[in-house]
Amino acid sequence: MKKFLFLTFLVIALVGCKSAEKKDNGTGVGTEPFNLSDVDSSILGGEGQGDDSFPGDLQAAGGIGMNFAEPGSGLLPPEIDREAQLVLQDIHFAYNSSTILPEDAGVLQQIAAFLKRYPQVIIQIEGHCDERGTEEYNMALGSRRANAARQFLADLSIDPNKIYTISYGEERPFDPGHSEAAWAVNRRDHFLVGLAGE
Repeated sequence: MKKFLFLTFLVIALVGCKSAEKKDNGTGVGTEPFNLSDVDSSILGGEGQGDDSFPGDLQAAGGIGMNFAEPGSGLLPPEIDREAQLVLQDIHFAYNSSTILPEDAGVLQQIAAFLKRYPQVIIQIEGHCDERGTEEYNMALGSRRANAARQFLADLSIDPNKIYTISYGEERPFDPGHSEAAWAVNRRDHFLVGLAGE
């Protein structure tokens, strides 16, 4: 019996240590000058990136009680709204990819700094795709794209509870054309802004 209790205690202790490691792995880059090599390479690494265990997936939650607006809509305090218009720029993706491009890492770093300046602000990341591929595939790819940006921001020490995601797949193209140029702008993450508790 003592042996069983000892083994049970050992298993609980090991599980507790492993959980503590997971909670404490957000080193982030903070406010230091941005260097892409400082970012966890897994968020730049390819398909299927993004942690689905984060809370806040609007598809799963149905977006209940969340009010998000386009920057510049006038629905936010003027100071926050002005900065949101400057900072919340779309990021884009290569064909069939959810990898954050190096040129968009700086945009995400600015978004992280904005969220740190205004702790009451929450954001919604919309994942979008071009029209190629099945509807089901594009919904999944849009979700991976939104989650890749959410993971990137979390690695910059942003509380993932302030970041909500949703995929629109190919349903809401920025450019309705059927060309390489249209497809390139439609492969994107788009950011909306809101205030916690509103």
